[in-house]
Amino acid sequence: MNILQAVQFGLIQGITEFIPVSSAAHLCILFNLFGLSASGFNVKAFSVFLHFGTILAAFISYWQDFGEVFFQSLEFAASGNGGEGGPKRRSFPAARLMIMMVFSVLPLVMLLPLQRYISRLFDMNGLIGVMLVLTGLILFVSDRLWEREKTERNMSLSDAIIIGLCQMVSSIPGISRTGIVYTAGVAVGLKRDFAAKYAIMLSVPVMFVANIIRLVDAASTSFALADIPVCLVGMAAALGSGVLSIRVFRALASKGKLRNVGYYCCVAGVLSVILTMIF
Repeated sequence: MNILQAVQFGLIQGITEFIPVSSAAHLCILFNLFGLSASGFNVKAFSVFLHFGTILAAFISYWQDFGEVFFQSLEFAASGNGGEGGPKRRSFPAARLMIMMVFSVLPLVMLLPLQRYISRLFDMNGLIGVMLVLTGLILFVSDRLWEREKTERNMSLSDAIIIGLCQMVSSIPGISRTGIVYTAGVAVGLKRDFAAKYAIMLSVPVMFVANIIRLVDAASTSFALADIPVCLVGMAAALGSGVLSIRVFRALASKGKLRNVGYYCCVAGVLSVILTMIF
């Protein structure tokens, strides 16, 4: 892989990670079509760098929110269960957000024993195309859902768990994690702008754990030190385009216009199936 290709893949990763069109689908289809896995290039290691770039993009975009979550959680833990400064005297919305995120991540633990089987799906371009079409349909549904007023201050643990259970489906390549978390959030009553924020912030711990798994997997294959500059360039491209795509996603989600992205998913999915049948 050369520098130009690394930039192209980095841009694709950053754009498709947060605009709900499934980054895994796009990267897998392109890796498979270009035959990079068979070229000797460590695609798994390159994927780790790309995903680390998008993790940084999400963290940078919401660094103030993550800061509030961290420090307010410490304050909540130190305040005890009562007293003048305790939780009964004041609210801790950012700390509450962290608790909700934990309960949304927990269902993914059930998928860990299935990782070996799930990884096989990433080579099936036809299946990925069908799942892309399903993602498009999910986005159409999200625009038709009635918006309500729940935020971190009044969403329930059951809401967080339902979102987490729905998020499990995104382990199938072609199903957008951002799209399904956002749609599930709106379905349980979250405000659209908060559902978009929740989907992006939740992606950080999820992508971090997934990247650790990818790193362990990538370590089992050879990696040339000469490929590091290419990987770093790809990571930088994913970071920059990721920050931009987060802004686009938030704008579309808050206005209930993700169906425009849904049209793209349907077309891309059908093309993927057709190309798989031809090649």
